[in-house]
Amino acid sequence: MNSSASRSNLPLFVISRTLLVIFGVLFALTVVEIMLRIVPVPNRFTLMERLEQQWESDDELLMHLKPNLDMRVYGHPEFSYNVRTNADGLRDEPFEGAFDIATIGDSFTFGFGVEEAESWPARLEARSGARVANLGWAGWNSYVYPVAIKRYAIPLQTRIWLWAFFGNDLPESAGAEAFLASGGTDYKRWVGESRRLPFPFNLRVFQLAAALIDPQLFLLPDSGDRVFDNDELRMRAGRYAWEVTDPNRPEVRRGWELTEAALIEAQDLAAQSDATLVVIFVPSRENVYWPYIKALMEDVDIQQLDEVEAHLDAFCEAQDIAYLNLLPDFQSQAMKGEMLYFPADGHWNGAGHELASQLIYDMLLREELLTR
Repeated sequence: MNSSASRSNLPLFVISRTLLVIFGVLFALTVVEIMLRIVPVPNRFTLMERLEQQWESDDELLMHLKPNLDMRVYGHPEFSYNVRTNADGLRDEPFEGAFDIATIGDSFTFGFGVEEAESWPARLEARSGARVANLGWAGWNSYVYPVAIKRYAIPLQTRIWLWAFFGNDLPESAGAEAFLASGGTDYKRWVGESRRLPFPFNLRVFQLAAALIDPQLFLLPDSGDRVFDNDELRMRAGRYAWEVTDPNRPEVRRGWELTEAALIEAQDLAAQSDATLVVIFVPSRENVYWPYIKALMEDVDIQQLDEVEAHLDAFCEAQDIAYLNLLPDFQSQAMKGEMLYFPADGHWNGAGHELASQLIYDMLLREELLTR
């Protein structure tokens, strides 16, 4: 009888123990999830979540940083940095009084990955003694730069406008035009919905497990899938610079049309405002370090990147727009073994921003736009 009772209780015992195990696992995962939200492990998911917390929609500029921010950006394995914004939602001091120079651009001008004082606009201000307004933000492109000029550069009475061009301005300009033409008004929501992760991908535990399985998920998608290491330099490389400038893509061709139209508009605005427009070509990491990495990149042609710079140079010359190509001096410094970009991320590190500020300052002196 005891044996029979034991057999009849066996399923209940198994079920109860199974439920206890499941409950224990769920409890442990919940605890880990809470811990990861308090102290997140760097990966692209936590980085993007942190970045999106800083954004708000703008009817003309698509998006900008929230005003009067003071928060730490983390989630990237190579860096963290503080973002402090003024009342206009820009990474600079309060816009009070007149400024001498306005810097217009995307993440390279904003200073993605470095502290505010390390960004090239801040270094240019320190080097020149001129007041420099940083009008850069990581989500902007050529299509919206004239709006930034009209909203900020002209009211601040700046007399030098430094327009930093990077290759991804081309498809991103076409994307901005398409969004505004669609009648949409909430670009932040549109971007957020396109990046929103469904359950369980929105769980930190799941994200960490995915990143451990695929180390590429610790980095942003455009970081590159190839690694160069000669014991002197170590960096990643990828096709991103070629993808965003591919002349066979309709959005790239449209991006050129929009960029050229925006530059003409900016040049006209400069003439009306007694200001000087200067276009600065920002080269990609792969372009700068091509002599090192070309053996890894047999499926691409460096001529495509060179033609982007040549196209921009020729257009600026035809429109009588002052122009500075940073590539030769960046590549010269790179050949000395100096890392000017983050090895994985592809944005300038502190040394890259420092070199850019020096080259820009020297050019402004040569053109007699500034005096020592």
